[in-house]
Amino acid sequence: MSWAGPNKIGDFLNTVAHSPWKRPPEKAGVYVVSEKPWEELPATPDGVLYVSQAAYLRYQIGRLLCDLLGFTSDNPSVEEAYQHTGGHSLWSHYCLPRLIEPANLYLAWCSECLCIACAETKLLEMVRTGPHRVTICSAHRPVLDLGPNCCGLMPAVLNSNGRRS
Repeated sequence: MSWAGPNKIGDFLNTVAHSPWKRPPEKAGVYVVSEKPWEELPATPDGVLYVSQAAYLRYQIGRLLCDLLGFTSDNPSVEEAYQHTGGHSLWSHYCLPRLIEPANLYLAWCSECLCIACAETKLLEMVRTGPHRVTICSAHRPVLDLGPNCCGLMPAVLNSNGRRS
């Protein structure tokens, strides 16, 4: 399986120095924050809270964690400085009002998607909190299904004889 995680954020951070190879890769992919762990692929019942894509997963997830863990202002105003809008929003609009420790949420990422835009589109359909953006992949209509896309499996296409290749 090409997904790393989901890992409880607190447990993940407790093992970074002993297992540096478990950090996100320095490559493109999608990442997910959820309320619950899941198997194989995330689904709506897992409480998907945030989804995004990144050109450099390690860098962008680091920015997410900084704001998600509260290293931002307590005033959720527009003028406030923060590094990651998703991490800031989860901290100020989800964790604080519900008294949920962000270290108890789950984080996962996938860097092996055939199409990152399609993966993000399918994952955004599962987000259960507040208003969220909608992205559409410009290369695929309809967008690729999450399972085959993020497991490194090529989708079957019809060849010139009308048969699956």
